[in-house]
Amino acid sequence: MANFFKELQEKKSKLVALANKACEFGWIEESRKNSIIEKLDSDILTIGVIGQMKCGKSTFLNSFVFENSILPAATTPMTSALSVITYGEKERVVAEFYSDNEWEEQKRQAARSLEDEGNIIEESKIKAAKELVSKSNKLGDSLPQYLGKTKEDSLENLIEYVGADGKYVSIVKSVKIYYPKDYLKGVEIVDTPGFNDPIVSREERTKKFLEKADIVLMMIYAGRPFDATDRDILFENVRQYGIGKVLVGINKYDIPYCCELNPEDENQIKDYVKSQIRKACRDYNDNTMVEILNEVEPIPLSAEMALLSVLPMTKINESEDYNFAWKRYCSNFGIGTQREMREWSHLDNLVSAVKEMVDNEKNKILFAKPLNAIIEAGNNTKYNIDKELNLINHKIELLLMSDSDVDEREENLSKANKRLTKKINILGDELDAEFKQLVRKGTNELEDIVDSTCNKMIQIVQNDWKKVKSIDSIMPRLEAEDQKLKTRALKRASERLAEEGKRKIKPVLLEFFNEVEDLIMRYLPEFDSRDFIKEIQSKIELEMENTDLFSYDSDEDDKSGLADLICKYFSIVPKILGVKKIENFIEHGDNVAKIEGQINSIANEFDPVPYLENSFHRKDEVIAFIKKATITDLIEPLQEQIQEISSKKNNKEKELKKFEYRRLELEAAKHKIAEQIEQIKQLKENIL
Repeated sequence: MANFFKELQEKKSKLVALANKACEFGWIEESRKNSIIEKLDSDILTIGVIGQMKCGKSTFLNSFVFENSILPAATTPMTSALSVITYGEKERVVAEFYSDNEWEEQKRQAARSLEDEGNIIEESKIKAAKELVSKSNKLGDSLPQYLGKTKEDSLENLIEYVGADGKYVSIVKSVKIYYPKDYLKGVEIVDTPGFNDPIVSREERTKKFLEKADIVLMMIYAGRPFDATDRDILFENVRQYGIGKVLVGINKYDIPYCCELNPEDENQIKDYVKSQIRKACRDYNDNTMVEILNEVEPIPLSAEMALLSVLPMTKINESEDYNFAWKRYCSNFGIGTQREMREWSHLDNLVSAVKEMVDNEKNKILFAKPLNAIIEAGNNTKYNIDKELNLINHKIELLLMSDSDVDEREENLSKANKRLTKKINILGDELDAEFKQLVRKGTNELEDIVDSTCNKMIQIVQNDWKKVKSIDSIMPRLEAEDQKLKTRALKRASERLAEEGKRKIKPVLLEFFNEVEDLIMRYLPEFDSRDFIKEIQSKIELEMENTDLFSYDSDEDDKSGLADLICKYFSIVPKILGVKKIENFIEHGDNVAKIEGQINSIANEFDPVPYLENSFHRKDEVIAFIKKATITDLIEPLQEQIQEISSKKNNKEKELKKFEYRRLELEAAKHKIAEQIEQIKQLKENIL
C-alpha cells in the first residue's frame, strides 16, 4: 500500500510541476497556480476502516498502512477510541479526552437499567457505558484533570489509549497517530472502533469521518463471514451515513482454505459472502444499498501473512507468536520466502481495488479538473492567437481588395450576422424545450423519491414504535432514511438527470454547428470555418467534461429547503411527545398521528425545482458562449474592420506592411503555443 500512497504523492508533485510550467508559459496567473497547489496540499485522501471485533482489523492496518506492528490488537469495540492515522514529522500520539459534560453523559448512560430497554442498540450503549465507567477506576482521583484536554505521548505508549486495558481508554474520545512516512502526506486512515457509541459526540465524529471518506473498507472474518453483526454494521449503520463507496475484505481466508474436513478456495469464500450480501439486500428491501453493493467484489486476504511479508525476519524469529505463524503458513501453503508470503496474502488484490476506486473517484476531482483547466488555459491562449490571426488575415485581404469587393464583403457579413443570430435564437428555444421536458420528468422523479422515503418513515412509526417504547427506539431508523434521502437518493437522481441533459444537448449542438459551418462557408468562403467550429466545439465539450455545464453540484448548499424541513421535523418530535417511556393507548395513538402529520409535511412542502436548477444551472452559458464566439468575437470585429479600412483608403500600403509584420509575429506565437500544448499534454499523460 505504501507504493500506492507514494504514487499519489508523485502525481501531486507532477501536477505542481505542470502548474508551474503553465504559469511560466503565461497560460495561468500566479494566483491560479497557487490555488491549484493549495488545493493539492489541503485535499485529504480519507480511507475509513470498519469491522467487528476479532476480524483482524489491527493486523490489517499494521500491514496495510504501517508495514510494521504498531497498533495493538484485540480491543473491544466500545473501549477503543476513534483513531486517525496520518503523516507527522515524528512518531507521536495525540489523545483527545471527553469534556466534563460528555463524561457526565457517560455516567448517566451507565446508571440506566438494561431491564428497562429491550432495544439492542440501546442495550449495547448501556453495556459500553458501564464498562467504560468501570475502567475509569484506574485513573482514580486524577480523572477530572484530564477531562476536556488533550495529551501528547510517544507512539510506544499507544496501547494506554486504545488498548482494552489502557490507562486512559475510558475517557479517550479520539486518538491521532502521527507517523513519519512521506506516503502518508495528504492521507488519513480512520480506524472506527464501533457504532452505537454511548457518547453521542464521539459517534457523531465517527459519522463525519465516514461521510467524507473517499473509500470505506469493511473487514469481515472468514471463519464466520458476513454474519448478523456484519449485516447490522452495513445495513443499520453504514447506510445512514451517506456512504457510497464500499470495499469488502474477507480476512483470514486461510482458515477455511486450509480446513482439512471441508476446505474452501478463495472463490467459494467470495461467492458465499456475495450470496449473503444479496440475501441481506433482499431482506432489508433497500434499493440504495443494493445499488452500492451490486458492484462489490469481496476480496479474500490474510492480513497476518501480509504483515509477515514485510516485517524483518529477525523480528519474526525473535517473537514466539510471529515465528509460530510463519512456520504454520509456510507449511500450509508450501512456501518459504517473504515474496511468496506476500503473494499468498492477496493483500495486493485489495490494494489494487483501493487504487482503482481512488483513480475513478479522487483523481477526477483532485487531478482531472485542474489538469483540464490548465489545458483549457492553453487552448484559450491558442484560441486568442487564432482569433487575432484570422482578423489580421481578413484585414490584409480587405486591403488587397477593390472597393466594390469590400462593399460585397460588408453585405455578406451583414447577412451572416442576421442568419447566425436567428440560428442561435432557435438553438436557445430547442435547448429550453429539451430541458423543460427534463424538468417535468425530474419533478415527478424527485417527488416520488421523497414520497417513498416519507412512506417508509410512516411505516416505521406505525409498525415499529410500540406503546411501551421510547421514540428513541425508532429514531436511528428514521434518521437512516433521512440521511439516505438527503445524501444519496436525491443527489443521485439529480446526477442522472444532469447526465441525461448532457446526452440530449450533444446531438442538438452537433446539428447546429454543422449548419453554422455551412453558413460561414457560404458568406465567408476564404475563412477557415472548419477549424474555427472545431475549436468552439472542443471548448464546450471540455467544459461539459469538467462538470461546469449540466452537472449536479454536490458541493453547493442545499437550496431545496429539504434540510430545513427535516430539521423542523426532528425538532418537533420531542415537543409532540409528552411521555418518554410508558404511554397510555390514547396518548400513543395521538403521538403517532402527530408524527405522521409531520412526516407528511416533508413530502407536501418539498420543492424539487432547486435540485433541478442546480443540475442545469448553467445551460444558458452555452448560448452565451456560442453567441460570443460567433457574433461578438468573429462577425462584429470583421464588420468593424471594413469600416476602419474604408476610412483609411489613402494609407493602404502603410497599413498593409504593419499587418503583414503582425501576422508574422502571430504565426510564430501560434507555432510556439502548439509546442507548449504538446509539452503539457505529455506531462498530463505522465500524471493520469
